Amino acid sequence: MELITLPVVWLDLILVFTVLEWLALALRRLLSGRGLDIRNLTLGLLPGLLLMLALRLVASDAVPAGAFLCCAAAGLFHAWDFARRSRSADAAPALPAAAG
Repeated sequence: MELITLPVVWLDLILVFTVLEWLALALRRLLSGRGLDIRNLTLGLLPGLLLMLALRLVASDAVPAGAFLCCAAAGLFHAWDFARRSRSADAAPALPAAAG
């Protein structure tokens, strides 16, 4: 059975997207006050970024397709978790004002 691989440039694109995601979400927080604070944002993105970077450092010019599927699944769960936590963070300041 032949191993299906993808060019390593796709992993580079995922790494760049993750950094751009951090920048966009950090700017959103700084400009609007909505979403996760910078500490939680960084702690939420850094583990995945470091794991993808580790994979990139050991990758030659091709990465097994299964590794990309795992990265894709991790990205989907990460997005779901961040959306859930952002909604909670956005709603938290409104609770005392609504109660008062």
